[in-house]
Amino acid sequence: MQFFPLVDFQHWILAIFLGFILLILVYLAFGSHGRRTEGAAERDEREILFGEEPVKEAMPPILIVVFLGAILFALGYFILIGIKGPPF
Repeated sequence: MQFFPLVDFQHWILAIFLGFILLILVYLAFGSHGRRTEGAAERDEREILFGEEPVKEAMPPILIVVFLGAILFALGYFILIGIKGPPF
């Protein structure tokens, strides 16, 4: 139980805001990544049929940054809460 009721509301708004920003970043990452045309798909099909390895597209760099940021935040959070403990 919080001493001030607005603190819970602030946490909800912060969580929604950060989630919204994460969704925007993921959308931008996939939107900026090159799309394959029909010609490229046919070329890949021929390469597969004749035994050549198709070229795999790399993951967008912004997604790698987002994933690493989430992992670092989680590790930092667990370390901070483990050392400091809960606020109440």
